[in-house]
Amino acid sequence: MPNISSLPLMALTLLFIVTPALADDSKELRKQQQAAQKERQAQKNDRNKGINGARKELRATIRDMKLGYQEQLKDLDTEFELRRVELRADHDARVATAEAENQQKISSLFMKSGFAFDDESVEQLQAEGRAYSEALFALKKQSAEELHQEQVANTERKHALLQERDQGILDKASALGLTADYPPILATPIGDTLTSQEEKWNEKERREVQKLKERNAKTLSEFRNGETVRKWEIAVLQEDFKLTWDEKSELHALDSQQTLLNTLLMQPSAGGEADPQAFMTKITEINKEKTLINIKYKKIRDQNRIKRRKEKKAILAGS
Repeated sequence: MPNISSLPLMALTLLFIVTPALADDSKELRKQQQAAQKERQAQKNDRNKGINGARKELRATIRDMKLGYQEQLKDLDTEFELRRVELRADHDARVATAEAENQQKISSLFMKSGFAFDDESVEQLQAEGRAYSEALFALKKQSAEELHQEQVANTERKHALLQERDQGILDKASALGLTADYPPILATPIGDTLTSQEEKWNEKERREVQKLKERNAKTLSEFRNGETVRKWEIAVLQEDFKLTWDEKSELHALDSQQTLLNTLLMQPSAGGEADPQAFMTKITEINKEKTLINIKYKKIRDQNRIKRRKEKKAILAGS
């Protein structure tokens, strides 16, 4: 049995024996960890180099495809402008016909035997004037609707081309691997646990692959959400047309009243009972109503502009 006094000496002897072994193991472990870190960094460099190359190729594809489709879009706009000219000529011809018919009616009244500016003839002239005004407004609205439908049809043809372009770009991005998630290049334990440096690497790597995904998504957002944006734009086009003609209709009704009052003011009744002040008061009221209508529709348009800005932003964000 060893002497108690010899125990410290034995412990010291064992320490000298074990410490070099532990030191050798620790040194080997660090070498393995450093080699693994070097390998991870090389993999990361290769990945980033590949992504940068893919992005560069995609940017070139986007540029070329946008330029390629630009000429086709211009051709559609040229066709629409030619159609606009035709529709404008058709409208002018209809208006000219209406004007000729109205002039013929007025001339017929004046050519009647014994025509005089009495109450009956003035009333008839006013009725003809109202009918002509309504017919002219109806022609303007008809022409506007025809042009609007042509504009919508042209916009939809352009949208079909843009959808084709967007899909081509998305297919290219997919082929380049820019639509897939990137697996993080993570450190695995060499030994019992991860070192603090390896844990930081893993945290940073997870954040980085998420940023890579978000950056790619941002680049492709225009093309992924293009169809939704374009459908929304068509709806806006339709809404704006209706709003414009709702306003025009309200104003036209007041304009017709004002024209009639102006005529009556210039042609007082035979009995001299017309009250110019009453007419002027009514005309003032009509002008006030027209101003209020303008304010109402301006408010609607201003509100739409704000809401639509938010709506479009949400669509582009994919939400």
